[in-house]
Formats: sequence, structure tokens, C-alpha cells
Amino acid sequence: MKFGGFYNWKGGGTEIITGGSNEGIPSSEEVLTQNPFTFFNGQFSNLSRQLVHIRFEAFRQDGSTSLHRHDIRAYESIDLRNIPLRSIGVYVETGETVGFHGMGVFTIIEDSDEMAVALTKSAIWETLHNSPEFNTNVYKNADITTAATTTLWTPATDKAIGLYKVTMSCAAAQTIELQWTDSAGANVAVIGMYRFGNEGTFVMDFDTAMLRNPNGNNGLLKAVTTTTAVTQIDSIGHEITASQ
Repeated sequence: MKFGGFYNWKGGGTEIITGGSNEGIPSSEEVLTQNPFTFFNGQFSNLSRQLVHIRFEAFRQDGSTSLHRHDIRAYESIDLRNIPLRSIGVYVETGETVGFHGMGVFTIIEDSDEMAVALTKSAIWETLHNSPEFNTNVYKNADITTAATTTLWTPATDKAIGLYKVTMSCAAAQTIELQWTDSAGANVAVIGMYRFGNEGTFVMDFDTAMLRNPNGNNGLLKAVTTTTAVTQIDSIGHEITASQ
């Protein structure tokens, strides 16, 4: 038995995968080896809040291959030990974009005795992680003096907004509706309606897993005001890669 090398998914370890139009075809796939005596030990992880599917193809000892398709829930990992793994396919729902991570090592089996020992220790199991915490490094400020719909936060291309804190301060009576939209201002999802009878400030805090825009990448944070009272809205959060 000898060490065959390290493995990183697609050569980089972490990649962004976008679902294609045909959900029956893998959105991304990779052949690891054509050698049935190369065994894989490692882990594959879903780095997003979206459900994804993974298909493993492994060598049988009669020369054929065996397929296993498995769901990977949000932030879930699947671990493999001593599997003669040939290829991996990842399925993402149409239009969704996710982060996916894979790493491991290859072991090369050199005789039948080593093969028997390795196969007795083969396994596959799941690990479900907690939602990750993100850096709070984006600060947005909007000063509003009209009754209008104002965009508070436009993320960078292919980023999703993670909202940690919002502070709303009004100089006089005001009504504010906070809402998520897609990049075109459609598909409105209301966060909440806040009514100020007079001058005042209201603060909303979320945990470090952060409130996310349900429209995913490129979605906007907006506020609808109904009076001309001077209103300042400050948003703190993070621009998240691949709707993670």
C-alpha cells in the first residue's frame, strides 16, 4: 500500500457551481481515476443553504461500476473512507448557485491482501455542521428625504447580501417598509413594516449566520418611505459568495 497523492475538487478544493437547465445532468462532474486499485479517503461539503445532490461512481471488483446518489443538506458533509471511487457528479437545481468543497487523499493498493484489508475498513457517513458565521465588513448608509423606494444595498456581481444589523433613525413621523428584491426590483419579500409616530430610532440585530435575501445572488435591500421626514438607514453585514 502506498500514498497516491492529495485530492482537491476540480484542482482548487472549493468551487462555485451553477445549476443548468437539465437537472438530470450533473451541473459539475470530475473523474478521479481509472484505476480500480486507487482508493479514496476524503470529504465533500455543501457550502450553501441550498439542497444539492451528489453522485458517486465506484469500481466493483468484477470490473463494473456502482452508482450512489445522495442528498447533501445545507452545510452538510459526506465522508468516504477506503472507497475505489472513479468519479463524482454534483447536481444543483436550475438557476441556483452554490459553493462546493472537496478534499482527500489517494491510497494505491498493491496486492490482494491489501485490497481485503482496505475493503474491511471502507465506510461512508454524513456530518451536519452548524450555519457558518461571516465577517461583518460591509457598512451601508442611506439618507432619505423623500417618500420613495430607495435601494439601501446593491451587492457586487454574483454576491448575496447577508444582513447583520439595521438601524433606522427618523427626524419625524415616518413609515418604513424594509424589503428584499431581486436585481430588477421584483420578487419583493418584505422583512417588516416600521411605524414611527414621531422622531425616533429602531435597531434590528440578527445573529452572525445573518438574514439572507431569498432571491440569492445579486438581490437588493430596499426601503419604502411614506413621508419626507429626514430618515437615515444604516446596514451592516457581509456580501456572501455563492448564496452561502
